[in-house]
Amino acid sequence: MEKSLLVIVRHKPGRTRLLMRALQSINDQTFKKINIIIFCMEEELKCHNVDDFYLKELSNIYSVIYDESCIFNAIKMSESNYLCFMDDDDSWAPEYVSRLLSVLANIQSTYSSVNAIACHTNKVAEIAENNRIIINSTQPWNHYLNAGPVSFDVIYYRNSIPLSSCLFDKNSVIDMIESHKLSSPAFFWPFFIHYLAENDDFEFGNYTVINNELFDIECKIAENKMMRSIDDSSLLNVLLSNIANNSLFHKISYIENKIK
Repeated sequence: MEKSLLVIVRHKPGRTRLLMRALQSINDQTFKKINIIIFCMEEELKCHNVDDFYLKELSNIYSVIYDESCIFNAIKMSESNYLCFMDDDDSWAPEYVSRLLSVLANIQSTYSSVNAIACHTNKVAEIAENNRIIINSTQPWNHYLNAGPVSFDVIYYRNSIPLSSCLFDKNSVIDMIESHKLSSPAFFWPFFIHYLAENDDFEFGNYTVINNELFDIECKIAENKMMRSIDDSSLLNVLLSNIANNSLFHKISYIENKIK
């Protein structure tokens, strides 16, 4: 049986154009087994008194949910194998999902702790010019992260992995998702740190190419496993600090050399 993906689109009421673009990018995916739920943040709806007529229209096509507890129930009841949270101002290239899920399936066949995959992405800034919306600038979001399992030193870089770039094995998320507030602007990063405490996430440098040394993958997974299983929290903190600071020093040096 072909596997499927559940996409939760977090929508701020009133951002109609952005929502339509996000939905279009999902529908344009070459991977077609995608179920979509629009999570309308009800608090925003009440605060800004937005006319939600367009959401009523969309409810004829998609599942539109306003209540956060209903979202958690929908995730549990869903038969989809994978899960993604997407902000309404993000979008994907057409082959994004198919490439990432293919890589994730191959990695999971060897490394059972890897239950999520993320990809390097670009942050796009848009501005209004006359009656048009144009792209003002793009900048790399997380290109400094090496391809392979994400190390614990990622905690130094808050929001370094954007929410919409990460696809999860749904079973690895169910037990922890309810302890996080999905409607909060700060939802993803605390959730992601919580997730790394139990699972590995594979950072995919480019969704069209993969070329990693097996040695590096083995080392990172073994290192992360050790961090999770150690009993002495003080020792854990020392190890984390040493590894993270060392890695941070090299990353800063690398960035400075690039600038010169």
